[in-house]
Amino acid sequence: MTKKLLLPCMRGAIGDWVTYTCLMRLNDIAELVGYAGEIHKNKKLSKLIQRELINDRSKEIGEYLLQNDEAFFNSLVVAIYEGSPEWHQLDSIRGNTIGVNEFEISSYASECLGYLSLTRGEKIFALDGQHRLSGINYALKENPDVGYQQIPVTFLAHYNDEDGLRRTRRLFTTLNKKAKPVNKAAIISLDEDDICARTTRYLVEETNLFDNDKIKFQANNNISYSDTKNLTTIGNLYDLVFILFKNGLGYKKNILDNFRGDFEQEKELYGCAEKIFNNLFATIPELKAFQKNKNRVRVVEKYRNKENGGSFLYRPLGLKIYFLAMTKYAYKAGEEKTEFESKCLDFISGTSHFDFNLQSQNFEEVMWDSELKRILRLSADSRDEIIDDLISFFN
Repeated sequence: MTKKLLLPCMRGAIGDWVTYTCLMRLNDIAELVGYAGEIHKNKKLSKLIQRELINDRSKEIGEYLLQNDEAFFNSLVVAIYEGSPEWHQLDSIRGNTIGVNEFEISSYASECLGYLSLTRGEKIFALDGQHRLSGINYALKENPDVGYQQIPVTFLAHYNDEDGLRRTRRLFTTLNKKAKPVNKAAIISLDEDDICARTTRYLVEETNLFDNDKIKFQANNNISYSDTKNLTTIGNLYDLVFILFKNGLGYKKNILDNFRGDFEQEKELYGCAEKIFNNLFATIPELKAFQKNKNRVRVVEKYRNKENGGSFLYRPLGLKIYFLAMTKYAYKAGEEKTEFESKCLDFISGTSHFDFNLQSQNFEEVMWDSELKRILRLSADSRDEIIDDLISFFN
């Protein structure tokens, strides 16, 4: 039977969090602590954040540990659930300290020292320090003796329900934002304050618009010809939602990044995005085929290929330009959301017969090089011309 692990620990509190800061050996950390893969019910979102955060930092940080006698690590912050962690408080801090009676001992000091015991069956994942964790794992593979070094690790209780997931995601992005700018993958996957990120996750997790591998889980806007399953990337979807809310509804970026609306306002925004995307997929023939056809591979191969380029709307850039045109038409300062939605639906209906073929006169030699069979770099002027052409076609 595996013995429990007993860790020297200090218990504290900040905000409404109770913290347990323990001293742990690196080999115990590597064995027990994982990456932020438990804070999403959609595992592809979890893999996205893990892949983007670790990236190529493992070797860099691992070599720092291996090569520097003066190497120093800040404490990790981890979330813990399941298993049976227990707090064992010391009854007294007096011990054999000489002259202890001369000290004023605060009430919290007598309650904060003890041990935290772990059964090793707990689920633990890093909230702050994922790069350091990946570096520790790298260093231990190169030299197991590194594992006897010790660093502080702060444990927080995590509750694996919706409120707990949201609370933990918010803390994750808060901790990482304070350290350095959070990358796009982290924002999309985890940010609880960014309403565009939350709406993106809603569209992916709670609707059938992008289920069954209809979207590629990567933060950039690059999608290759070899991808015959996905319409676009989750990074592109985030950009489209941002265009809807900023360019269309007139929200400022700082408001979208730190949204403080109530639940009803959030639901309205979710509903607005869902309604527009639903209508888009039900109206535009190329997009309708993607949603309705059981053989999605054949559809994607038809509309995104090297021979004739396929459809403008099967390119992330094409979708962004389409949304810029739609919101430019639909936006007027002071309009209600319902009126904005109505104008967007009118625009979708009015452009449903537009020729989106990249070899058409609308895009040939502007966005598509027919001779070299490749996408051209699009100038700002050319982009604006396409936007105006779409609006003119509708009008």
